[in-house]
Amino acid sequence: MPDRKPEAPKPAQPSPAQANPAQANPAQANPEDDGLYRAIMMVLVGSVLLGAVLTLSGESLFGSRPLSTVGLGMAVLAGIAYWGLRIKARMAARRATEASDRDRQGPRRE
Repeated sequence: MPDRKPEAPKPAQPSPAQANPAQANPAQANPEDDGLYRAIMMVLVGSVLLGAVLTLSGESLFGSRPLSTVGLGMAVLAGIAYWGLRIKARMAARRATEASDRDRQGPRRE
């Protein structure tokens, strides 16, 4: 029986999902299309609205100045989180669009 040398392992080729994750998962390309993102945004909008209602009616309806102050704080923090998440999602969508445009153009020749 002839002795065979084991073949050298071939270098691993990245799968299409590893090469460009935005192409493999369209939800990653645009976070605004993702259901979880939309759910988080709805919760933040609800928190802003609830905070505004507490701020406006906390002292007059419930007779509690601290409740009104907590409502204001809640509305401000939820508003900051909402806008921060929107900006981050838009930047991610822009990066994914630019990456897909580069992939479509192919390698640059100089």
